[in-house]
Amino acid sequence: MPPTEGSLKDLDDKTSESVVKFVSEVRSGKIQGSENIAVATVDLLEKIISESETTNALSLCNLVRAVGRNLVQALPTELAAGNMVRRVLRAIRDEQRAHANQSVEGAGESLQRLVLAAPSRRATLGPAARDLKEPIRDHIAELRAELDASTSSISSQARSHVHADELLLTYGASALVECFLRAAGTRRFRLLLAEGPDVAESHAMAARLATAGVSVALVGGAAVGALMPRVNKVVLGAAAALAGGAALATAGALAVTAAAAHHAVSVVVLSPLWSLSALHARGGQLFEALAPASRALPYQGVESALVRVEAPLYDVVPPEHITLFITNLGGSSPSYIYRLLSELYDPNDYQL
Repeated sequence: MPPTEGSLKDLDDKTSESVVKFVSEVRSGKIQGSENIAVATVDLLEKIISESETTNALSLCNLVRAVGRNLVQALPTELAAGNMVRRVLRAIRDEQRAHANQSVEGAGESLQRLVLAAPSRRATLGPAARDLKEPIRDHIAELRAELDASTSSISSQARSHVHADELLLTYGASALVECFLRAAGTRRFRLLLAEGPDVAESHAMAARLATAGVSVALVGGAAVGALMPRVNKVVLGAAAALAGGAALATAGALAVTAAAAHHAVSVVVLSPLWSLSALHARGGQLFEALAPASRALPYQGVESALVRVEAPLYDVVPPEHITLFITNLGGSSPSYIYRLLSELYDPNDYQL
C-alpha cells in the first residue's frame, strides 16, 4: 500500500511526513537489511515521541500504535519495523505500570483520599498525568544498545555450538551467519555453503570465510540432498522467528531443513531478539511475497518471454524442522518462543 494512503489521517502532518519519508527510504533501498530497518524504526519512534506534545501513557500508546499500523501496512514484508513498534509500546506500558505500583504502595489511605479529593485534584492524581517522555527515551536507548550488541551476543555463543571436526552446512549469504562462523573459526570445522537465490553474494561470503581461515566448499543448492547424510549440523539465518516456533527464512531454506529432518541432522537458526515476531505462520500477504523474477530465471533467457516466473521471497520453516534458536539470550527450543514473545511484547500489541 502507498505510504500516503489509509490510516495516515490518524497522524498529524509532521508525523505523517516522517512516516512517509521512512517508508520511501526503505522502498528505495536507502535503508537495507532487517537490522538496519529495526534501528531506523527505533530512531523514527524516538523522534516522533520527542516531538509530540502529548506526555501521558494513553496518548503515547495511541500515537505509537498509529505509526505502527501505517508502517505494517506500507511495509508488510519488513517485520522488524512492527517488532520495534511493539517493543516501544511494551516500554510505555511497563513504565506506566511501574509508576502505578509506586503510587499504590505510597498512597496510604489512597481510597479514602481519592473519594474525598476534589474532582480537579483527582484528575491529576492518576498515573496517566505523569510525563513519560524521559523514561521512554531511556528505554529506547537500552533498546538501541541491544540492537547494536545483537550480532556480537550471538557470535559469542559460537564456540558452544560448533565443535571440532564437524561438517556444517549453511544456505545462502547471511551477515549474521558469517560473523557466527568467523567467531567459531578457532575450531577446526569444515563448512559447506549452499548457493542461495543471490549466487553472487554466496560466492562473496565463501571467499571472505576462506580468507578468514575457515575450510569452506561452495556447492549448488541442488546438491544439498545428496550431501546431507555427511553433515553434522545445519546453521541458518532467519528473517524472523514466528510465534509457534516456525522461522521465516530465505526461499529454498525449507528444502534444506526438510533434508536435514529426513536425515536427523540438527538445524540451528540464528535469530536476534529484534527478529522475534508475534505473527503466526498462517499464510497471507507476507508469506506470499515475491522477489524479482530474475532470481529464478535471468531476464535475458529465451524462456523468460514465454512463461510467467514467480520467485518466492521467503520460505516458512516449520518448528519440527528446527532443533534450536540462538538469540541474544542463549539457546531456545521452538516450543519456548512463545515465552520470549511474552517477555518482549505486551499481548495487547500483538495486533497493531
